[in-house]
Amino acid sequence: MGIFGKKKDSKKLPKSNPNHITTLIGDGCEFEGNMSSSSSTRIDGKLNGRITGENSIVVGENGVILGEVKAVETIVYGKVEGIIESSSLEIKRNGIVLGDIFIESLIVEDGGIYNGRCTMNEITENISIETSEGIKKELSSDTFKIKG
Repeated sequence: MGIFGKKKDSKKLPKSNPNHITTLIGDGCEFEGNMSSSSSTRIDGKLNGRITGENSIVVGENGVILGEVKAVETIVYGKVEGIIESSSLEIKRNGIVLGDIFIESLIVEDGGIYNGRCTMNEITENISIETSEGIKKELSSDTFKIKG
């Protein structure tokens, strides 16, 4: 048989697992600009710019992001200064987030630092809270009112 008549066993590459890190900016590495990734990404170095991820973005203990983060899931062990837009944001014990966040779910571990404005689910409904003194507080997206 000729070389074109023989079938080779072709091995297909496995699909990326969203829980498996396949993109890495290592410790000591600096990246400036915009970046997008279809796989899970870990930043252990410094990124100055915008990162967009179709899966999770993990900022390692020595990792720093100065700019914008947009991902399905964001986990911060290091530091992020800028805007985060994510379905889920976790700020770990030594993590620092300084800036505005647009999220659906937020977890800040004891020792984690967050300083900025938080918008959850774009639509904020009226929330009624009763304090231990029996004062009822109504919070709405337009105004904050205290009713006695």
